[in-house]
Amino acid sequence: WQILSAMTKSEENAVHAAPHDGTLEHVWFFEPTPGKHHEVLAPSGVENIAAHKYVPGRCTHLDNFCNPAWNRLTTLLPMWLAPNMVTTFGGLHCGLSYFVLWYFSPNFDTDVPDWTILLAGYCTLAYYTLDCMDGKQARRTGSSSPLGQLFDHGFDCICNMAHVAAAGGYTMCGGTKWFFLLQFLFQFSFFVAQWEEYYTRVLPHSTSDWFGVTEGVYGLGLLTAVMAFIDRKAFWMATVGSFLPASLSNLTPTALSEMELRYAYVVGWAITGFFLVFFSIVRVMKHERTKQLKFSAITKLLSPLLVGLSPFLLPGKYIQNNTRYVSVATGLLFSIITKKMIVFSMAKMSYASVQLDVLPFVMGCLWIRYDARLTEKGAFLVMVILSLAYAIRLVFWARRAITDICRRLGIWCFRIKPKKEKFN
Repeated sequence: WQILSAMTKSEENAVHAAPHDGTLEHVWFFEPTPGKHHEVLAPSGVENIAAHKYVPGRCTHLDNFCNPAWNRLTTLLPMWLAPNMVTTFGGLHCGLSYFVLWYFSPNFDTDVPDWTILLAGYCTLAYYTLDCMDGKQARRTGSSSPLGQLFDHGFDCICNMAHVAAAGGYTMCGGTKWFFLLQFLFQFSFFVAQWEEYYTRVLPHSTSDWFGVTEGVYGLGLLTAVMAFIDRKAFWMATVGSFLPASLSNLTPTALSEMELRYAYVVGWAITGFFLVFFSIVRVMKHERTKQLKFSAITKLLSPLLVGLSPFLLPGKYIQNNTRYVSVATGLLFSIITKKMIVFSMAKMSYASVQLDVLPFVMGCLWIRYDARLTEKGAFLVMVILSLAYAIRLVFWARRAITDICRRLGIWCFRIKPKKEKFN
């Protein structure tokens, strides 16, 4: 990851490609080949990124309330600290909570020590606070660049895995398909937000003046922290009906009344996710004027849908014993296709409706489900190999994308380049 410190004279003086908007073109499987030297971005895409301006959605009342505190905290950071390091430090908080919870509950189906839940709550709050500070540090140090958006939203994407792990840690819904519904809701709705920006050039940040990303993430962090101080097993495994007065319980459908609270929690997220996705689709359909572009936009949701729904093909017994690795493979694959959407949105490059990275995962899930000759150990290895392959793919793809951007902009990734060394 230490990339990019210099460009050759030929690169510096190269004639940059003319901008091109590939979002208007439909591609089913194969995006245009970008270059000859392992680049992932086409020359025109790099130029679009160089000219890219981030347009966030509207702020909420809580955003405006927290802004002075975020500004004050940012002034405490040293001026030599690169904004991407602030983002990375926030992301490492999520990594810490994820692996601690993994150690104590490999399949998210057993209770964990109270302090691990408290740690997860703190890490969520710290991660988002640092996430709100990185852009302020960039403006403060005069080092704002489109690379910051890639880092910021790229870490947001992979940190969703930590949020899901925290919810699994305190609800103990691992080992069931309910857990994968929760993961699907978190990661699919995040993909759809990036998909909306790909077409409208505006990233949705809130649904109203009263609720947005800040309320959602801070709410998750506070809820997680509170979970450290209660009897989680007694609370989450109680039925919905046990919390209702008798008069209301008699009017509640039996299926809901007898549902454990942890599964009702997932249903609540499903309802929320449905409306978030629905309104994103409505906004994109209003923005695109032709039937061809509307169709192209909808088909780009095929790949994340395949990723999110494939774990439901797996046998229940397999999920019960291998929740963690199925979740890791699912989460990393979601991160790959979402990061690609983020970068291609900035680069205005054509994004294939069927992402080829998805196919091995779908085939692996089908293999585990239908091949009776596959042993339990063999099925386990299938998901481990997929997890490792997607981790390597994610790191190398991101590294190459960062290299392309830094070469064009003449910047460093994790350090602020002295102004005297910047190219004219």
